[in-house]
Amino acid sequence: MDPNRIGVYGLSAGACLLPIHAVGERRLKAAVLGSVGLFFVEGQLPEADPFNFLSRFRVPTLMIDGRTDFIFPLESSQRPMFQLLGTPEKDKNLVLLDGGHGDLRAHTQQVMKEALAWFDRYLGPVK
Repeated sequence: MDPNRIGVYGLSAGACLLPIHAVGERRLKAAVLGSVGLFFVEGQLPEADPFNFLSRFRVPTLMIDGRTDFIFPLESSQRPMFQLLGTPEKDKNLVLLDGGHGDLRAHTQQVMKEALAWFDRYLGPVK
């Protein structure tokens, strides 16, 4: 493993929690988050609420979501998370695919193409 070229791919709950676990991790150079968005839990402790970490998460981030995701709706969950990311605008992107939550499997080829291009851009091509 090259410690200067570390990327992460998170899916659903793993992607939502990534900003908590990885904020401030300087070795992380790129992130791809799939089927992801803001979620609200009544009584959520501030120290465990991803909302409080998003502005501090500055890793180049690609979000890949379904337009009709019923868990993370586009306008009330996906876009707000994308906008709250502390990543500079030029280093973040939101790709929307047809389908709902978890339907990224139906678009495996496109998801892999987008994710690999993102990692190549920020980590360099695999040798």
